[in-house]
Parts: sequence; C-alpha cells; structure tokens
Amino acid sequence: MKSVVADVGGTNTRMAYAQGGVLVADSVKWFRNDDYPTFADVLADFCAGATVDRLCVAIAGPVMPGHVRLTNRDWSFDAEELGAVLGGATVRIINDLAAVGHALPYLAAESVALVVPGRAAPGGQGLVVGLGTGFNISLANGSGVMLSEEGHAGLPIGVYRILQAHLGEKALAFETVEQLFAGAGLRALHRAMGGAEMPSQQIVAEARETMKVYLAALAALCRDMTFQFMPLGGIYFNGGLARAVVGLPEAGAFLAAARVQDRFEGTLSEIPMWVVTDDAAALAGCAACLDQV
Repeated sequence: MKSVVADVGGTNTRMAYAQGGVLVADSVKWFRNDDYPTFADVLADFCAGATVDRLCVAIAGPVMPGHVRLTNRDWSFDAEELGAVLGGATVRIINDLAAVGHALPYLAAESVALVVPGRAAPGGQGLVVGLGTGFNISLANGSGVMLSEEGHAGLPIGVYRILQAHLGEKALAFETVEQLFAGAGLRALHRAMGGAEMPSQQIVAEARETMKVYLAALAALCRDMTFQFMPLGGIYFNGGLARAVVGLPEAGAFLAAARVQDRFEGTLSEIPMWVVTDDAAALAGCAACLDQV
C-alpha cells in the first residue's frame, strides 16, 4: 500500500510518494499540465500499477465543498472522483499555499534562504506569500493553517500609489493583487512601462526598471500584510517567480526598507523574511497532512 501526494499548479504538477508523514526519497516527479487533458490523467500516469490507499492533493485554487477548480487552468475534480481513479483511496484536497504553511515546521535549513535578517518570535505565526502563475498567501501557526484567496483582493492604496507614480492612468488596469504580482501581472507591468512582450523570467533577468517598480510594490504589499496578519514568525516567499524575484541582489534592500517601524519597533520591525528554495515544499506539507486524512 502506498500514499501519494500531489501539488497541482497552473503550469506544472509535482507528485511523490510519502511514508510516515515525509516524502519518499527520489520519488518526486514533474509533469507538464499541457501534456494531459485532466489531473486524473496525470494521477493515473504517476500511479500506474501501484496500489494507493491515501492521496493528498494541493491545488492552486480555492478549496470548497464539492468540485474544486484551479484558478489558472480549466481543470476541476473532487475527492470522490480521484479516489475512484485509485480504486477507492482516501483523498484529501487542500490549497497549495496552505500546503506550504503545513510544511514550515518541517523544512530543512537548506530548504530556505534568508532575504531579510530579523528575529522570529518563538511560536509566532508564519506568512507564506506565493508568487507564480497565480498569487496567494497562507498563515500558519501552532493550531493550523488559515485559508485565503488573497490574490483576488483589491490592490492596497499604498501599492496603487507606487504604480500611479510610474504609470499614471495606466495604473488603473491593476485592480487586484494577482493582476500585478502573478507572472501575467509582471508581464503586464512591463508592457505598461513601455517594454516589449517577453517571458516573466526574462523580465526578471533583464528589465531592471520594471523590477525596481515591482519590488517597491511588493515591499508595500508586505508592509500592509504585516499589519493584517502579524507574521511574527516570519514571511516566507514561495513559488517559481518568488525564487527569481526575491533572489535578485536588490530585493532584500527593497523589502527591508518597507518593514514596519515607529511604535511597533522591536516586534513588527524585526520580522525576518526568507525565500523557500525547495520546489517540493508543498509536497512536504501534503505528506504532513496525510495522517489527518
């Protein structure tokens, strides 16, 4: 009997076997979603010939009763359907950023890289900020992980003012958090600044002026979220775009400069920030959740 975990994003799906709440070494595999009509087909491919008793799936989208649907891909499914594909396995579906939140207590030191030094409060909750095909956050503490769809929230006024200073009326095109900070948002920002159409990774590597505006806006967003969520355990950036953007040499200076000061000095002003470098972090969070199925 085997336990399987999956991280289903808008672009790729990662899958692995798990045992005892941890990933089985060397079992992680990546799949291009464009190569499969449905996630059930990916699941059947990965598990071909194996008897699976438990499955935990992290999805890039809201987890609601009934069918779940990915935010940035026309895929939907439910636990009963996936269980049937596996011959009656027990299935749990969670949000992908919630999965990373579940993984925080288990991440090895080499799975994160420090971006902004600080002091994490013992027992303080950690804020996971996901930058990738979409945008979302999760808040993790000792009692569990908070669900969210922060990407669909309106853009904070402080972030909008940064855009307005550089784009003028073009700033009105960015109404939600995801419309600016997800991969498509970064490309839209670059076009609004007069840049040519190009992949997000190329913008990060070459478009210095666009990245200065993006980082200033990200810093302002993190300042707002610091007040909203009080992440005294630290802020963790996760996702392919996060690793590229927060890995820029100037990223730490932008983010540190926007940390909360004044009357909160010594608490919110010292929140550390990391980037999660382990691409399988959501899978590790799913593995940790399996015993709760």
